[in-house]
Amino acid sequence: MRNSTIDLLKALASQIIVIHHLLLYTPMSPVLQAKWPDLLGFIADEGRYVVQIFLVIGGFLAAQSMFGLLSKARDVAVWPLFKKRFLRLAKPFWVAIAVAVLLSWLGGRIAMHAEVSDLPSFTQLLAHAFLLHDIVEVEALSAGVWYVAIDLQLYLLLALITWISQKTGGFKLLQPTSALLLLAVAVTIASLLVWNRNAEHDEWAWYFFGAYGLGIAAHWAQRENKVGLVSLLMVSLLGIALWVEWRERLLLTGLTALLLINSTRIERFVAVLIQGPVRWLGDISYSVFLIHYGIAVFASSVVIALGLSSFAEILAAFVMTWVVSVAAGWVLYRGVEQKI
Repeated sequence: MRNSTIDLLKALASQIIVIHHLLLYTPMSPVLQAKWPDLLGFIADEGRYVVQIFLVIGGFLAAQSMFGLLSKARDVAVWPLFKKRFLRLAKPFWVAIAVAVLLSWLGGRIAMHAEVSDLPSFTQLLAHAFLLHDIVEVEALSAGVWYVAIDLQLYLLLALITWISQKTGGFKLLQPTSALLLLAVAVTIASLLVWNRNAEHDEWAWYFFGAYGLGIAAHWAQRENKVGLVSLLMVSLLGIALWVEWRERLLLTGLTALLLINSTRIERFVAVLIQGPVRWLGDISYSVFLIHYGIAVFASSVVIALGLSSFAEILAAFVMTWVVSVAAGWVLYRGVEQKI
């Protein structure tokens, strides 16, 4: 059954990311921010935090699969799980990177600006092909691509935890599902209180597992009808984490987890709000996230070449770039992601 809360969160988060990057990486931003400094300035500065929404949702959905495998006593084969996840993430990612490289090259022939880059080296392409770009420290070919690699790492880490929980028989003390929960919670606590406080870890899964783990706990709470208790424990853990070190992103992380944990209770209300267009935006959110940067780079070159400068011209160019980004995301979704 579809989860309307997830549809809504994915739709909103993906569109905010697009606007955030358009404000960061295009020459249209200064004109628009001068007109609406508070709203657009906030999105430009803080919009990156909505990635936390995707991290929590990722943990929630991955937990459905892992707990399902354990409860049905199916073998947890890490490599097939990893391979399937890699291809699901990588195939549309490869297309989006190719589009970004092509549009950057074309844009550079129309007008140069800061986001236009040279053709990538073989090393850059190879690193991106295997989602290792941050680990081997090569320059990213698109904005936000770090998230794709982190999503894959997080899924692999959860698959390994699930495999350990099954193979050890719950450590001969617990059921495998209980062992999975306890291990995931332990890593979540370590992430929130230790690893997530050090940005040197931000190319690795454990830095982000705090958000991912709250999504896992949210699914378990729904599954076991422990919503009230787990919600209270989440709030307490986040309170401790914020007391140890204040991090604004954790506020959105916690709100997302609480919405997901209570999503079955608010489904009827949210479903009234979530109609076809929002569900559609939720479906294509990953593809939109991947494809929009290349379009933004090319649009920036066009704006410069045409000499657009008035507020009306810039606003029209901004909206058109946004709409084309969504349309391109739909094409990528239909042509690649939906077929995986």
